[in-house]
Amino acid sequence: MSSVNSTNGAAGANTSRITGMFSGLDIDAMVKSMASKQQQKIDQAFQRQQRQTWLKEALGTVRNDINTFMSTYINSDATNSMFRTSTFYSYKVTTDSTSPAVSLTATSSAVEGRYSVEVLQLAKNASVESAGRISKDGLEISARNTDTLEQLSFANELKFDASGKISFAINGKTFSFSKGTTLQTFLNTINNDKDANVTIKYSRLTDSFTISSNVGGEDGSVLIRNISGNAFGENGAFQIAEGLVKNGVNAKAVINNTEITRSTNDFTIDGVTFSLRDETAGKTHFLVERDYSATVDTVKSFVEAYNKLTKQLKDLLTEDDHSRKYPPLTDAQKKDMKDSEIEAWEKMAKSGLLRNNTTIRSLLNTLRGAFFTALGGTGQNMSSIGITTAGYFEANAGQLVVDEEKLLKALENDGESVVKMFTGNDAAQKGLIYRFRDAFTLARKNIAYNVDEINDKIKGFDRVILQLSRRYDEISDKFYSKFAAMETALARLNSQAGFISQLFTSP
Repeated sequence: MSSVNSTNGAAGANTSRITGMFSGLDIDAMVKSMASKQQQKIDQAFQRQQRQTWLKEALGTVRNDINTFMSTYINSDATNSMFRTSTFYSYKVTTDSTSPAVSLTATSSAVEGRYSVEVLQLAKNASVESAGRISKDGLEISARNTDTLEQLSFANELKFDASGKISFAINGKTFSFSKGTTLQTFLNTINNDKDANVTIKYSRLTDSFTISSNVGGEDGSVLIRNISGNAFGENGAFQIAEGLVKNGVNAKAVINNTEITRSTNDFTIDGVTFSLRDETAGKTHFLVERDYSATVDTVKSFVEAYNKLTKQLKDLLTEDDHSRKYPPLTDAQKKDMKDSEIEAWEKMAKSGLLRNNTTIRSLLNTLRGAFFTALGGTGQNMSSIGITTAGYFEANAGQLVVDEEKLLKALENDGESVVKMFTGNDAAQKGLIYRFRDAFTLARKNIAYNVDEINDKIKGFDRVILQLSRRYDEISDKFYSKFAAMETALARLNSQAGFISQLFTSP
C-alpha cells in the first residue's frame, strides 16, 4: 500500500518544483522514497492517535449503555425503576361482574380487601346548551371550523355591533370576537381561558352549542351575559339564554355500606380509584389483593437487562486484540481498498480497545459481588430469594437466573424483607439498587476522567504530527533542491552539447 502524509494528503506539495525534464527521472517518486522514513513516523503517530480516538468512542458507548440501564431501572422517576413503590407493591382487582357501570383500579398504596359498590347517582357538571338546532338549514352552521363567524349560517342571523364585533361575558370573563375570527379560534379562545373555566363545544350531530363548567358536581356554574351583538340572549344566534345556570350534581355511591359523595365520577379512596360510568340496581363486588406475579415479572426484566449489560461489558473486557496486525489505515491506504475491505480491516483494527480495562473490570466485580452480599439490613443475599448464578456447564454460565417459584414464595411470606433487599438504605447493608447506583456512578466518573486523559493525548498527537509534517517538508525541500540543481546542470550540458554539435556540422 502506498504511503502519504496523513495530515494533508501530499506532504511538501509545491507547484514550483522541477520534475525530471532533462534527466527523465520521476523525481516526485524518488523524493517520496527518500523521505519515506519520515512519512512512516507520521503514519505511526496518526495510527496511535486514531487508536486513542476509537478508545474514546468505545468508552462513550459503555457510558451510554450504563446510562440506558440506569434511566430504565435505577432512576426513581423511570417507569420500570426498581426504586418505585409500585414495582414491589402491585395490586390486582377481580370482580364478579362484567358490567362496565363501575370499575376499580388499585394504586401502589391500595388497602387490600373486598369492596362492594352501588352507584346511586353519577356526577354531572353544570351546563347549558342551545334550545334546538341553530343552523339555517337545520343541519349545521358550517362544514368546517376554519370558516369565520361571519360565514356561519345561523337560523337567527349572527349580528355584529358597529365595530364589527360580538362581545359577551362567561363567569365574569369578557370575550370579544371580530367577523373574521374562525370558529375554531372562537372555541379555543374560550376553552383555554382559566378565568372563564368552561368548555364550549359545537356538535354537528345535534347542531347545537354546549357550554359546561370545568368545576365538577354541584359547585360548578355557568353565568352568561351578552354585551354586544346577539350571540346570546333572546333571539340570539346560539339560542342560549343569558343568566346563571347551576344544575351540576355530585356523584353518590355506597361503598362497603358507607354512602359517599364526590364532585367527579373518578375518585380515589384508600389507594383505590373508583370509576363510575352508570347507575346500578344493586351492589357490585370487587377483590383487591397484592399481585406478586407482577413484581416477579419486573425483577425478571431487571435481571435480564443486567445479564445483557454485563455480557456486553465482559465481551469487551476479554476481546482479543488484533490491532498490531491491523493498525488504523491511512487515507493513502484507503484509496487502494474497497469499502468492504476497509470495513473488515477497521473491525479488526478496533478490536481489544477495552481489553482488561480497569474501570469495566472493577464495575463488573462490584455488580457481581452485590448479589452475594447481605443486603438492606436483612442479613440475607439474593440467593435466599431465588436469584443465583447459572452453573459452569450451563449455556448461560455465569449469568444470573431467577427461580420464580422461590421468589414468589419469598414475596408472599416476607415481602417487606424482599423490598429491603432491593431498596433498603441501611448504613451497614445497603440494598442492591443503592449498591448498583453507587457502582455505576463511580464507573461514569472514572470514564469521564479517562476521556479527559484521552483528549489530552489526542491533542498531543496533533502537535507531534504537525512537527513531523514540517520535518517531512524540510527533508523533501532539501532533496527537491538537489534534484533542481542537477536538472539545471543537465540543461547547461545539453545547451553546450548542442552548440558544439553545431560547430562540427556547420559547412
